[in-house]
Amino acid sequence: NGDGTVTDGETNLVWQKDQAPERMTWPEAQQYVDQLNAENFAGHNDWRLPTNEELLTLMLSKENKKRLFLDPVFGSQRSFWSADTRGHHVACYVDYYYGGVYRFQENYVNHSVRVVRGQMTDAAEQSAA
Repeated sequence: NGDGTVTDGETNLVWQKDQAPERMTWPEAQQYVDQLNAENFAGHNDWRLPTNEELLTLMLSKENKKRLFLDPVFGSQRSFWSADTRGHHVACYVDYYYGGVYRFQENYVNHSVRVVRGQMTDAAEQSAA
């Protein structure tokens, strides 16, 4: 889009093209979202962490040249925190190397962050399920 974002024509979601500059914990990911919203990133202040379902819409059916199941337009980071949680202090992430959804302690510093805005279309929700 020329403003640091990528629009997915199938889901109507607008994604941050580049991930956060460094890996972080899940609570730090929430702070990163707040920071982008305060800065009005790409002219908007309604950015959020994506759900597992939304992150899975970026999953490719086969590996790219970097051995990731992720479109190269999104770089080569392998795992991203999701907005979804599982119990006390446990958050989910999507791993584009292994190709699935996993959960881990929210204070674990090994996942990146890519924010999203908008709502998925009905057709995209059905294909991601």
